[in-house]
Amino acid sequence: MIQVRPWEMQNIDKLLPKFAYPNPVIESMLDGMTRKGVSTSQIPALLKASCDHLDTLVSRLDELCQSVPEDSTLLHDLSSLKSCFHSSEDFTLQKAASWLADLQSLTAETNPSSSATLRECQALISAAMQNHLSGAEFCHLASETPGIEILQKWRLSHLEAMLLGDHGREFGDETALQNAIDLLRNQVLILARQHTLEEQQLVTLETLGRFLGVIGQRRSGTRYLEESIQAYQKALELCRPGSFPATWSAVQNGLGNALGALGQRQSDDDQCEMAIKAFEEALRFRTEEKTPDDWASTLNNMAAVLHSLGRKNKDPKILKRAVDTYKEILRIWTKSDAPIDWATTMFNLGTALGSLGEHRRGPRTLEQAVAAYNSALSIRSHDLLPEQWAVTHNNLGTALQKLAERQDSAEIMQRAVEAYENTLDIWTQEIMPMSWAMSMANLGVARRSLAAMSGNVESAERAVNDIKSAVKIFRSASHAKYTELGEEQLSLARQQLTQLIVGDDSGTR
Repeated sequence: MIQVRPWEMQNIDKLLPKFAYPNPVIESMLDGMTRKGVSTSQIPALLKASCDHLDTLVSRLDELCQSVPEDSTLLHDLSSLKSCFHSSEDFTLQKAASWLADLQSLTAETNPSSSATLRECQALISAAMQNHLSGAEFCHLASETPGIEILQKWRLSHLEAMLLGDHGREFGDETALQNAIDLLRNQVLILARQHTLEEQQLVTLETLGRFLGVIGQRRSGTRYLEESIQAYQKALELCRPGSFPATWSAVQNGLGNALGALGQRQSDDDQCEMAIKAFEEALRFRTEEKTPDDWASTLNNMAAVLHSLGRKNKDPKILKRAVDTYKEILRIWTKSDAPIDWATTMFNLGTALGSLGEHRRGPRTLEQAVAAYNSALSIRSHDLLPEQWAVTHNNLGTALQKLAERQDSAEIMQRAVEAYENTLDIWTQEIMPMSWAMSMANLGVARRSLAAMSGNVESAERAVNDIKSAVKIFRSASHAKYTELGEEQLSLARQQLTQLIVGDDSGTR
């Protein structure tokens, strides 16, 4: 993973959406991310999650303010702390954590419920600074507080699992993810069922399905994806759509993701169709007007499944639907309000247009794919988002290559070559050998085509060397399929070179 360098934080503003909290608070969050070594592309989503944690924290402070005597010192301190999050120019999350620790120690013996809530606030502050495991420990301590009500105990245990799972998802810690799943199954869900907390059961099953799905997409096999689907299906058995619309639609969205992943893994069209139907169900309540970000997210998930299904079946109608869905998303994920999401959608749109362009005779759709990739690159820069910059150039190269072949244009093929060459700035042989080899193979094939169009012997020679280098890596990695394909391309490149050399020799006699 390419990590954020300190100087990059100076230039990252253009990638961030607008947040409701003042700069010192946002900077506290960014400091935590720098220490954690997150990738630049993670930052907007992590900032949004951190702000959501602070929103919950402020709500908990409101609850506490309503439960303590009006003339108490605690009420004054709680009100002052709450106001600092939005108004103070020198307030940091570190100061908030210290303040909460002092308040918690004062209430520990006199008011168990308030003490537990203040520990929950400490957990939320920790999570906002990317200390999810520390936050989970605060939740665990709070949930063990004697005398608290069952609903509060469930809330604390569920938050503990959420923080463990978020840490596992964002930072690749599968132990933390598994611990979250075990906690949800063996404690949180049982607690909700024993006390017939219907909404809490639904929320717990949605969280369980989500984290099972994360592990399922990371691991081979189907077990975790199947268990994720089962968790979501159990959740849907608990209520009608209108009972808890926000959670119900989140369940349908998660079910669509799990079905789509399983369908693609097993090459099962029926599962992909079921995934699309689940997304459509989620969109009954996730509307553009009421929940625009959730609406866009579900459309994005659905478009990915549509694209996969359309490519597999070579169905231009389904591919056109994927393209149209990505275009809809751009109404919400705009370049100014959500730059990274906008750039990702532009990249996905380019990929879908490229697939659709293969089924259309004219060049227009492929030209649109090229334009979409170039738009994505206005945000996916070499300095701030190097991995995304590289993959976008790789796909841009593919689209340009197809367009050049369609129009028999050596000029466009040269642009494809340059796009693949750019990819190699990031995908180096030392750091990412397989990605480097794939890009080298693409570059070699593009150079071979360029040599055929231009009659340039040097391009043909470089094509042979590029593909030969790629095959060497494929063979050393024991990747039989890529080795076979590479050797086929190498044979064609050598034939091309021989023909051009013979032609040159004939011309000189």
